[in-house]
Amino acid sequence: MNILGIDTSGREGSLALRCDGQCTGERSLAKTERRHAQTLVAEIDSLVRETGLEFTDLNGVAVSIGPGSFTGLRVGVTCAKTLAWATGCHVAAVDTLQVIAQNAPDDVDDVHVISDAQRGELFVGRYVRGNDGMFASVGEIEIVAVAGWCDQRTPDCVVTGPGLDKYADGFASSVRLLEPEQRLPSASIVARFGERQIGAGETADLWSLEPLYIRRSAAEEKRDG
Repeated sequence: MNILGIDTSGREGSLALRCDGQCTGERSLAKTERRHAQTLVAEIDSLVRETGLEFTDLNGVAVSIGPGSFTGLRVGVTCAKTLAWATGCHVAAVDTLQVIAQNAPDDVDDVHVISDAQRGELFVGRYVRGNDGMFASVGEIEIVAVAGWCDQRTPDCVVTGPGLDKYADGFASSVRLLEPEQRLPSASIVARFGERQIGAGETADLWSLEPLYIRRSAAEEKRDG
């Protein structure tokens, strides 16, 4: 199975190609989400062709759907849908926070992943490792107040995610915070989850798939008063 993974959920996007259970190619995108739209198609074309494949060889496209950057997610999801429509392959919608959870080291089986939701709030998801080594969600992603949620963490709690870049100082020293290199999603893991979902028949509907925004952007809320 040949799966293209796309992550444009933040400033540092990435692409990966997974063939028969192995990552055969990966590359970073420009570190500015506004450039994702300008570079994404060309980078995908280069990645696929340098591995000796044609686009028609793809069995699926896995895309990180959020939470994350409104602009970046829209670009990534639109690209994935367009490519799937053009090639007739499947599309898999992958939870961005779940992808980050998969970066956890082997001694971590239960982790909270946080992302900055702005306005003094966090997007929070909890994930546990299954017998197959893959993390699965426990409940829904929530929006919580930063101060209250950080204060309630117990010493056995493990926290990761891009929200730590801004709020790491709000946790007690006894709470385990994963390392900076473990806090961001990667397209290789997006492709890995996508391969599993497509193999299990858990594909997204091409026409109704949308990014996981959870709530509207500040600009939309201001517009609607």
